Amino acid sequence: MKKVLSVLLSLVMVLALCTVAFAAGEDPSAPLQFNPDGTFKIMQVNDTQDIEKMNKKTVAFLKKALETEQPDLVVVAGDILSDMFIGATETRVKNALRALGTIFNDAKVPFAITFGNHDHDLEDTVSIADMMKTFEEFDYCVNSEGCDPGTYSLPILNSDGTAYALNVYMMDTNNKNGTVSGYTGVYPNQVEWYKEKSDELKAANGGKVIPSLLFQHVPVKEIYQFIDETSAKESNTSVFSLDNYKWYRLNSEKLISDNSVLGEAPCSEPLTHVTGQYEAWLEKGDIIGAFFAHDHVNNFVGRTDEGLILGYNGGTGFRSYGNGGKRSVRVFELNENNVSAYTTRSVFYEELIGDPGLCISDLLTPAIVGDLLRTLYRFLGITKWY
Repeated sequence: MKKVLSVLLSLVMVLALCTVAFAAGEDPSAPLQFNPDGTFKIMQVNDTQDIEKMNKKTVAFLKKALETEQPDLVVVAGDILSDMFIGATETRVKNALRALGTIFNDAKVPFAITFGNHDHDLEDTVSIADMMKTFEEFDYCVNSEGCDPGTYSLPILNSDGTAYALNVYMMDTNNKNGTVSGYTGVYPNQVEWYKEKSDELKAANGGKVIPSLLFQHVPVKEIYQFIDETSAKESNTSVFSLDNYKWYRLNSEKLISDNSVLGEAPCSEPLTHVTGQYEAWLEKGDIIGAFFAHDHVNNFVGRTDEGLILGYNGGTGFRSYGNGGKRSVRVFELNENNVSAYTTRSVFYEELIGDPGLCISDLLTPAIVGDLLRTLYRFLGITKWY
């Protein structure tokens, strides 16, 4: 009799565990956690730059990417709203935010949001705090309390739920700084918040740093470590910067990604201003990769002289300029046994859906300036334009 009861109890326990495991995938309130096999997948989306009636190609791309990749977490690295949101009202802006949130929520995929410069452009219509509250209407929005609505951390449990195996930082890089030298980047209080949060997580982890991925819209100026000054005549792939009137090309020796593309000069935090963010990453030693958006036709990953991995995801959306069918999401695959050895790759529109056809918005790319100047150099002998 005892043997029968033991078998029955074992069956009940197995069924209960199966039920819990199934519910965790469907329960939006469940904590972020590595899968039973020790894996976790993150998908980066950025620069959808849309209005309340989202571009059909963007919607199709996002839905197909979610279906194909089955991420455990989506991170949206800013510029959700169009830079040409004509006639923006509070209702229209909030509906544009909801249009994006609905895609992830309907797919039952947890998603985290931070903001970009074009989102901040519309602060007079809807505050950043209210933008985040709009996303929080969705069950699968997992943003957390932090330094500000778009700056927070998301610790992720290991597969058995006994400790944190990974942390994700979401950082809001604010807006343009009023000069031609770049964007503001993070504020000093955000840098201090990051340092304190890193120490707090380390203390909670027995004195060991929790390996962390960081996502933000505008890149740090150290992204320039991956490009060298050149000239229009040296390479068909050189790009021109309107900030400092210089030409640049990728330094392949520092890159660690395939199919790397430099389509425009990086528009980073000011080159002459020290935000202290990069230095803080080096000090705390927890960042295993920092990934950016903003420059829609850049897509590469490299390792800096100091050993940090920095990278881009190209633009995702079709309402703003991009790289044709190379519009992308970036996927990160991690294993809890060694999260620092993660892999990352781009997933392109053209490989999931096909040729997008003519994209009129691509004619507005900053890269066209370099192409025009290169043509002037070659055919008209003009060596300066300013």
